[in-house]
Amino acid sequence: MFACFVLGATGYVGNELLRILHNNSHFSVVGAFSSEGSTVRQWQQVSPATAELNDCEIAPWQDSILDVVECEVVFLALPHEVSARLAPLFAAKDIRVFDLSGAYRFDCPERFANAYGFTHPHPELFGRVPYTYFDSPWEETKEGIYSVPGCYPTASLIALKPIQQAGWLDSKVRPVITATSGVSGAGRSISARTAFCEVSLQAYGVLAHRHEPEIAEQLGCEVTFTPILGAFPRGIMAVCTTELTEAMSTAEVAAYYQEYYADHPLVRVVDEPPAIHHVAGTSLGLVYVRVSQRRLVIISVIDNLLLGAAAQAVFAANRLFGLPPMAGIVSGACAS
Repeated sequence: MFACFVLGATGYVGNELLRILHNNSHFSVVGAFSSEGSTVRQWQQVSPATAELNDCEIAPWQDSILDVVECEVVFLALPHEVSARLAPLFAAKDIRVFDLSGAYRFDCPERFANAYGFTHPHPELFGRVPYTYFDSPWEETKEGIYSVPGCYPTASLIALKPIQQAGWLDSKVRPVITATSGVSGAGRSISARTAFCEVSLQAYGVLAHRHEPEIAEQLGCEVTFTPILGAFPRGIMAVCTTELTEAMSTAEVAAYYQEYYADHPLVRVVDEPPAIHHVAGTSLGLVYVRVSQRRLVIISVIDNLLLGAAAQAVFAANRLFGLPPMAGIVSGACAS
């Protein structure tokens, strides 16, 4: 059994990490932590519905904990700046790090700085940290840090990566991605813009969102990405439009997607446009394709907190340690 820490345990994603790891017999959570300066809390106070974790204590993080408590794996559900600093501290002690922030998702420090607005404290690690998208091949790295994709990029890549892999994307046409997320994607902190009673349906980060260059880097082509905040708790729908290199039928493309995802336990191809409530609270992604001559529309839906974050991180950890890939990853969820 692998001893692990969860940092950012009071947030929505940290909550899901604790629940999934508790259900994974191969991991033991030996430490759950909140931000420095916070107070000690019982998990029951943070998430009463997660009864199996009622005896889990969440303590404020201090760097000195690294010297007194041993663990083998850490999951960081933290702000980007904090993960950028902490990840190498854990890695230096031979602890495997699964970082759910955007701190290590880019290969280029300049592109990172443009997207996230600060200079990275460890630019020497760029290009050496695997991007652990569940569908991509990657191996253990001596740096010991593994970057988990963002929720919007995960929804977008599920839709577009198969076509890119097949070489069917028309290089002269920039894919357009319009993705709507529930308010849990904004985190647990209180904000007038993201308070549920203030949210209706609103685009944000237009032509300036940090996930656009992340998606582009993974697809190998520029994209136009527009995120939208919707008045529902959790989930993402990504509507992706592009053009194929040649005219094809819906049946041909759908059959390719069915074959591509045939052995993937996390993704299913469906015959009708999926709804967010079909996947909310589960670790599944659903994909629908529709073609008219060369025009292609692909719709994907995921739960932003699970396949878009916690479940994908644990899936990556299971792969790294040679465990059953779906260990601990169950359909139910408790995110409140």
